[in-house]
Amino acid sequence: MRASDVIKRRWELVPLLFILTAYILSMLCIFAGSKRGYLEEANLFTLNTSMLGRTTLDTSKTSSSILKSITNTIQKDVNKAISDVAKTLNIHDFYSAHILDYCEGYFSPTPFENLTSQPSKNITHCSNQTSFFHFDPGAVIQNELKSGVNLTDLRWPTAIQDGVRAVEGATNVMFVLYLMGAVTTGMALIAALVAVRGVWRYSAITCLVLSSLAFGSLLLASSIANIVISKVVNAVNEHGNDIGVYAYKGETFIGMTWAATLLVLVTIVMWSYEFIRERKGAAFLEKGGGYLEEEQRKPPQKMGLKAVHFGGGNIGRGFVGEKLCQSGFEVVFVDVMDKLIEQLQQTKSYTVTEIGGEGEKVNTISNYRAINSKTHEKDAVEEVSSADMVTCAVGPNILKFIAPVIAKAIDSRTVSTPLAVIACENMIGATDKLAEFIKDPKNTPEDRLSSISQRARFANSAIDRIVPGQDSDAGLNVKIESFYEWVVDKTPFAPHGPPKVEAIKWVDDLVPYIERKLFTVNTGHAAAAYYGHARGKKTIAEALEDKEIHEIVRECLAETSHLIVNKHGITVSEQKDYVEKIIKRISNPHLEDVVERVGRAPLRKLGRQERFVGPAHHLAEQGDKYTALLGAMEQAFNFVDVEGDDESKELSKMLKSMDAPSVVSKVCGLEKNDKMFAEVQSVVEKVQKK
Repeated sequence: MRASDVIKRRWELVPLLFILTAYILSMLCIFAGSKRGYLEEANLFTLNTSMLGRTTLDTSKTSSSILKSITNTIQKDVNKAISDVAKTLNIHDFYSAHILDYCEGYFSPTPFENLTSQPSKNITHCSNQTSFFHFDPGAVIQNELKSGVNLTDLRWPTAIQDGVRAVEGATNVMFVLYLMGAVTTGMALIAALVAVRGVWRYSAITCLVLSSLAFGSLLLASSIANIVISKVVNAVNEHGNDIGVYAYKGETFIGMTWAATLLVLVTIVMWSYEFIRERKGAAFLEKGGGYLEEEQRKPPQKMGLKAVHFGGGNIGRGFVGEKLCQSGFEVVFVDVMDKLIEQLQQTKSYTVTEIGGEGEKVNTISNYRAINSKTHEKDAVEEVSSADMVTCAVGPNILKFIAPVIAKAIDSRTVSTPLAVIACENMIGATDKLAEFIKDPKNTPEDRLSSISQRARFANSAIDRIVPGQDSDAGLNVKIESFYEWVVDKTPFAPHGPPKVEAIKWVDDLVPYIERKLFTVNTGHAAAAYYGHARGKKTIAEALEDKEIHEIVRECLAETSHLIVNKHGITVSEQKDYVEKIIKRISNPHLEDVVERVGRAPLRKLGRQERFVGPAHHLAEQGDKYTALLGAMEQAFNFVDVEGDDESKELSKMLKSMDAPSVVSKVCGLEKNDKMFAEVQSVVEKVQKK
């Protein structure tokens, strides 16, 4: 271990000890007084009633023989009355309030003259611990008074009760905040333990966030506790001293709660420093009793797991690459775009900003390398041959171009565990298609096909994450939706088991997930884009603000939902909830998803297995309604000659040069005996007449 690593480990022990101490103190504040004698001194405040009735018992207005007896006792022997008055009234000498309960008992020895100090306490009873506990001294004392005596007889000031009731709401809030403070402090403690062990590269920012939450909770809780204590104590002493009632602040509790708060603040400062240090790529070096920052970060050491990802675009960097890095993989990006590869090679890290309804979260990705397979194909083959898994997000039309490199790597693989190959494309059976290209005799010798499963396993996947248009100056940084779903078929990986990727949901039957996602997310997204484009809307969110478009999209998803529920056994309520979630996601204005970006590649999206024709064909064959899907197809055929979209331009040429039946057959993959062929032909003819 390098000297800098030793120093870093020792450094991280300090905030660990601080947060541990803060956690213990916060728990003690909550559970003090949970049983007789347990941290009794850590109370919120103490009510001294040992002198209650010393000067204010009024027998002229009561017929109570008990009161008259007590008064006679006072008149005969003042000192003895002072000692016994509380017991004579059947109440205790003191009551101490805690967060969850109160305790009561008698002083030993009994106080006489010094009324401003707290004698030794003998606890006789503590109430049951209760959430949202609120100590009401008037109610407690009234309940304990002997029969025939009440608070009015003792001239108990109503101002005390008013003061206590005034802080009842505050005590409830205080309890919630202390609970939140203890929980978040405990989570910060766990994160600090992880940081010390050095098993997660994002420990510093995690510790910083959790410590900040703990500090906020404890700061508010301590402040409210101080206010509650002061108000109750002041109310009692201002209005109760005349009848022999005194209150004292729980100085020990106050010290404990502020100590916990201060310790968490110190850990925030330390973790902030550590986070900034990591962001700058700095390392501490022991030299001359001080520390120096390294001029350059050393290349990351190769980790035990390696994944090669084809396609360094936004999905590759912002979704697949991000999740693989977060699962402990070293990611090797492979692409043919010179400028992109140079950026990845020259930049040590990039950020992925996740956008959701709760705000933005920024993740820093740094454990990666990059290879240009166009100029360094041999290097790419070597990386794939020794990798644990291969993924791609290049677009369905590019799969055939990356297949030769992967095929060579699989053929030369000597690692005992088969390579996991997972295509992450918006396409049903994308990995099967990639495998088909890999197994093509042009790429893999026929005599090696029978044993290819020993060297590679191919698993289809379904991915769901919206990547909006990026800022022009974003560079490698990616802005992406916080929601994601990555579902992969686990059956090909027996008996070894699938790769351990935290973000992946492994399932035995992938088809329901693929079709639910394609026929809900992609159908709704594309329908909003094509209708939005037709009506001059800029973004998907703006399009869905149009009530008519919004209703049309819902009608499309109602039709696909009918198919999904009947075909895959998904319940109506489950699918309804899924649809609502999807509409909320694609309506997010913070994504700034431009309709032209979502609608691009209309030829592919009008394909036989795609988001419109696929579900509509099923519905048509079953005799079910697909009117809304047909309308969305019409808008897709109208999506022509869009700047920067070659497929829209190609579609325009086809509509001008081919008759309607030929367009339907070529673009949609439908045959004339399909039930929906004639209606789609009518749609195309309508578009061609415009």
